[in-house]
Amino acid sequence: MCYTRIEPEKGWAVERRSPGWRKMGQVASGGVSLRMSNRIRFLLISVSCILVFYIVFGGLLGKSASTNTNDKAYRDLGVYSEVLDRIKSDYVTDPDMKKVTDGAIRGLLEALDPYSTYFTPQQYQEYQQHPDPGPGQVGIFVSKRGGYAEVIAVLPGSPADKAEVKAGDLLDEVNDIAPRELSVVQIDRMLAGTVGSTVTVSLVSGARSEPHKVTLTRQTPDYPPVSAKMVEDGAGYVRVSYFNKGEAGQVATKLKELTAQGATKIVLDLRDCAGGDPDEAVKTAGLFIDKGLVAYLAGQRYPRHDIEVEAAPAVSKLPLAVLINQSTAGPAELVASAVLNNKRGDVVGTRSWGDGVVQKLIPVGDGSALLLSVAKYYGPDGKTIQDNGITPNVIQAPQGTIASADSDDEDNGAETQEQLGGKNDVQLQKALEVLKQHAAKSTAVISPAPAPASSPRPQRRAA
Repeated sequence: MCYTRIEPEKGWAVERRSPGWRKMGQVASGGVSLRMSNRIRFLLISVSCILVFYIVFGGLLGKSASTNTNDKAYRDLGVYSEVLDRIKSDYVTDPDMKKVTDGAIRGLLEALDPYSTYFTPQQYQEYQQHPDPGPGQVGIFVSKRGGYAEVIAVLPGSPADKAEVKAGDLLDEVNDIAPRELSVVQIDRMLAGTVGSTVTVSLVSGARSEPHKVTLTRQTPDYPPVSAKMVEDGAGYVRVSYFNKGEAGQVATKLKELTAQGATKIVLDLRDCAGGDPDEAVKTAGLFIDKGLVAYLAGQRYPRHDIEVEAAPAVSKLPLAVLINQSTAGPAELVASAVLNNKRGDVVGTRSWGDGVVQKLIPVGDGSALLLSVAKYYGPDGKTIQDNGITPNVIQAPQGTIASADSDDEDNGAETQEQLGGKNDVQLQKALEVLKQHAAKSTAVISPAPAPASSPRPQRRAA
């Protein structure tokens, strides 16, 4: 399941023609012809001359700056056209040029990112009728790297979880169709369907050299609620598995309960959290940060849009550590990035996946359409989340793996759902250690002034 936002057409700062625009001399509604007085004609001619002057001379001045780019683009188009001609004339059999062209378009989009999608006319009609996949889901969050479809995370308690599908598994086939030539959006739509229907996926797991098939029955998603508990040394532990609607409210409630139980620090666990509503993530960040930038959106023709912190009525000031791993993606990355870049707390674990784009649906003349990524989410540090993920300031790999800032080197050694938050959770232990170190430093800073020499000096221990 990819984390995208589909931008509506309205309000876009793009060039388009409104139905209300008419050419000069066209008959308006009601049969009244548009006539120009001599004065209006003179003004139009004058303005036209000025525009021509600027276009000609401005073009000459700017020609040197844009010629190289345009020439290269035309040369690339020429190569593309020549390749098509060679395929048509010299291939071993008479090729289906429509199929070849469709494949070329998909290749162009895949070179951009895993989410940009080409819909054939039939696929576009289906998308218009059912833009949201489902309602039945199997609980697999998927993305692509290097052309391979990989399971980012699995929703706890979902059909995929019960079938022991694991993060890091590769999708070899979905209903006997290889996903290599499909975008993430199309893979998500194939995995989803009506409640009670089935989908067969072929998986390549690290423990098996050959693909194995699993048949999953789609069901209405049952998103786990926010869980919380007190752990050692007065720390409150809060776990979020999915940013569903109302999730920020649940986190706020758990924080209040933990504070009442005597929590003096908080660990927010966002590991294996790979989906949900970005608005809930922004609200969750506001539970810990009173002001600042969560992220911003920007694209070539998408004006920068800052996403500011929405401070909650009660903002927690307790020391904070956020846990992330390779299966942290989408809205959860917004929270981790906001905490890290606003210096509100520490982020512990391994680099997150990197997921977050805004897409626009663009119809094409033959009845097909493009679902094109037009903006990306940027962290407050100016780095794209999609391309970089979130790198923790405290690196701690799961048990049995080597600590590395690059989570791709983890060899898929993620903690199991049973281990998350348990006594053997080495990443949680690292977070608690970091919080304890901060507490010791704070205690040292606020220590009272030394007693007079005549009095015995009190002994202090690190908290």
